[in-house]
Amino acid sequence: MLRPLGLSADAEQVYRCLVQQPRTELPPLAERLGWSLARTEAGVEDLLELALVRYSWENPRELHLVSPEASLVPLLTQHELVLLDRQKEVVASRVAIEQILAEYGDRVASSGYADAERLVGVDNVRLRLEALISEVEFDLMGFSDGGPQSAESLEAARPLDQALLSRGVRMRVVYLESLVNDGPTARYVDWLSERGAQVRTVATLPLRMIVADRKAALVPMDATDSSQGALLIRDAGVVAALRALFEVIWEQSRIFGTCRPGRDAVGLTSQERAVVQLLAEGHTDEVVARRLGVSVRTCRRLMADLMVRLDARSRFQAGVAATRAGWLLDDDPLLSDPVSSDSA
Repeated sequence: MLRPLGLSADAEQVYRCLVQQPRTELPPLAERLGWSLARTEAGVEDLLELALVRYSWENPRELHLVSPEASLVPLLTQHELVLLDRQKEVVASRVAIEQILAEYGDRVASSGYADAERLVGVDNVRLRLEALISEVEFDLMGFSDGGPQSAESLEAARPLDQALLSRGVRMRVVYLESLVNDGPTARYVDWLSERGAQVRTVATLPLRMIVADRKAALVPMDATDSSQGALLIRDAGVVAALRALFEVIWEQSRIFGTCRPGRDAVGLTSQERAVVQLLAEGHTDEVVARRLGVSVRTCRRLMADLMVRLDARSRFQAGVAATRAGWLLDDDPLLSDPVSSDSA
């Protein structure tokens, strides 16, 4: 459980042993652990490097546990600050990628660029998707956003996914946390996992996306309106950027089937954190709901609950209170408008 703080599994066991006996020498410590002296010493070296233990000034052979309040808690705080910086990078990356996709889509639509193909209509998208998946040799990665998947969509995807996994293709997919609450979708994800697919969940996704090998990517022409069609991109630079976006979000996601994360250091769930951040970026309730894969009513209920917790009567007050409470990753207000028609 302490590995995210930089402790190896062995170092954590040594640390827990020292908690029970804060002063000891290496030989008796190794005996208590049932390890070799070399293995014990390696674990101790990790703890020394993180300043979690020290050698006695009076007896240089005796190890002393540094008070957890003075060592472990500051280490956790430092780790939390690193995570906050990482979250800022994720938000910036999402905004940048969405801008790139919008600009690139406009360029393709107007110029007929050879490295991209605009697909209009469900039939065209599905036919091109089938052809794309048949070409995959090594790996396929994707984001599945939006609301619950229809039975028709799931059944259309099943033979394609089965063919991929049967060929030994590495398949990684990120679903929305809210999406897997839907029974048919959750059962389909179970089916994928049983056949070797790696599935994770996250509170919010920037867009729906499929990236095949390092060769092609399928994204919506308009992330807010799938009826506008899709864009099949083969430009190496854009595909590389989309792969990078996937890897960033993959690292932030959780393995499907594990317990949902609890509340973070400021008391927010991952979904609440996403609501706060998306509203801070200026998105409407409708856009936030779509990005979370929930109804607008659910989105507004979440926002109302957050405002009660902040003791705020307007979104402007909520923005100020959220900043003071450390809920925002920057100093932007929750929304520029203190009151808007879509928040009713």
